[in-house]
Amino acid sequence: MTSTALLVSSAYGAFAVLAPVEPVQPEVLALDSVSTPEAVVALPGYGGSAIGDADSDHLFAGVDIDTARPIASLTKVVTVLVVLSERPIEAGSDGATITLSTQDSQLVARYAAINGTTAPAPVGRTITQREVVELMMVHSANNYAETLAVWAFGSVDAYLVAARAWLDGQGLTGIQIADTTGFSPGNVGSPRELLRLARIAAADPVVAEAAAKPRVSVPGIGSYDNRNLIVGVDGVTGLKTGTLRASGASLLFSAEHAGPTGEHRVVGVVLNGPDHVRVAADVRALLESVRDDYHEVSLVREGAVVARYSTPWGDTAELRVARAVDDVVWGPISSVAVVHASPLQPGVDGEVAAHVELRYGGRRVMVPVQWVGTIGEPPLDWRLAQPLAGLVDSLQGD
Repeated sequence: MTSTALLVSSAYGAFAVLAPVEPVQPEVLALDSVSTPEAVVALPGYGGSAIGDADSDHLFAGVDIDTARPIASLTKVVTVLVVLSERPIEAGSDGATITLSTQDSQLVARYAAINGTTAPAPVGRTITQREVVELMMVHSANNYAETLAVWAFGSVDAYLVAARAWLDGQGLTGIQIADTTGFSPGNVGSPRELLRLARIAAADPVVAEAAAKPRVSVPGIGSYDNRNLIVGVDGVTGLKTGTLRASGASLLFSAEHAGPTGEHRVVGVVLNGPDHVRVAADVRALLESVRDDYHEVSLVREGAVVARYSTPWGDTAELRVARAVDDVVWGPISSVAVVHASPLQPGVDGEVAAHVELRYGGRRVMVPVQWVGTIGEPPLDWRLAQPLAGLVDSLQGD
């Protein structure tokens, strides 16, 4: 070989070896979508109602959910929560001890005269704060609702100021409170807002424990069955009944039921029903219809291939889902999986930015992926062939 040929050959080889190699582009593979059927919810055909998840803001279904209606003794849930925000009861404690006064005793006759539910309040008897809460939540004792509010704030007027501040602080601006008991038609709220109130009440251990009692017994006062006809039935754990002659029967409720991955908690409200027997039956039917619409879904399986990389010199590699995503959803959802995979520079195995973004039912989950295979540097014979192949292609193109 002449020196000129040798020089040309060396230059060609150096050029071929040192020529940059284009990044390998991924072939992105679509993941199957998962869908669940439409929900069928048996909402009552009267008044306003709503039902939703207890642990999130998810509203399952409702009727006339933004119309404010009289809430009767559902008002007492607000009274209890506002007082507990001022005078909390520690875990394992019965709270403060309240000595009943002449004024407290006189409330019995005053509320009885207007056909309100009461419990005895003997002057000088002591009663714990927790017992008062139980009498309000279980027996709906009107006199004890006022006793509790005045004990905590000094007067009904002062309580109402505190209640407005508490409601606003909780974002419950649409609930209006005019007294401690619910007798006033000025106590109003929409199903949507009352659903939020139910979540707060169900999450408060003092309120939830009291509301779940089938019966309350207070020494020197009496024993009373829960006015919620379905507490303890079909997973119902509370919360509060309400009754006004002008607006009918209402129920703020919480419930639990066992699903494939554990307990599911729901809250709901039915306003302005014909009577408590009808409301109780309709809430049971409503809960049953909601239970049927939970679905266990497998959204992404572990090991599913989401992208492939292939090189002209025969190397291959894959990106696979690193972990499965299974969940329990309610009602209709349709999943979408978006694969994010960047080009890969040969010789840097696994150094690629990639993940799967999974969207379903208002949720967004980032799913990790793992690298399987090798994309190495191109071999020498392939590199040496590329400039010549490019020249031939160019000549053929002319």
